[in-house]
Amino acid sequence: MSKNNLNEILFAFSEEIRLRIVMLLSHDSLLCVKCIVNTIDAPQPTISRHLSLLRRIGVVEVQKDKQHCYYSLKKNGPFIELKKGLVDVFHGSLKEKNPFKKDRENLEKIGKVCCEDCTIKPFHSLKQ
Repeated sequence: MSKNNLNEILFAFSEEIRLRIVMLLSHDSLLCVKCIVNTIDAPQPTISRHLSLLRRIGVVEVQKDKQHCYYSLKKNGPFIELKKGLVDVFHGSLKEKNPFKKDRENLEKIGKVCCEDCTIKPFHSLKQ
C-alpha cells in the first residue's frame, strides 16, 4: 500500500461531515444529494464538495439519472477491505452518538418524502 493512498483514505475519514455522509450510506443505502443535504442540514455545495472528495478517493460511487445523482458506498476497488473495515469500526463506535444517531433518525423521516428512488435501510436493521 502506498503511503499516499493510505493518507488519502485516512483523510477521507478525518472530517466529521464526511463521516456523517459515510454513516448515512452504510449498509447498502443509496441516497440522492437532496436526502443527504436535508438530513445533515448543510448547504448543498458543502455536501457536494465532500461527496466529490469521497468519490475521488474511492469511498463512494455515484449513479446518475436525468435529474438526480445517487450515492452509495463503493463495493469494490483498491483497498476496499480497509475502507469497509473503517466504515464498520466507525459505525460500531458512533451509531448511538450524536450527530450520527440524529442524522439516521432525520433520514428515516426525510426519506419518506424526499425521493422514491432512494434506498434507506432502517436504523434498527443495521448491524449491531
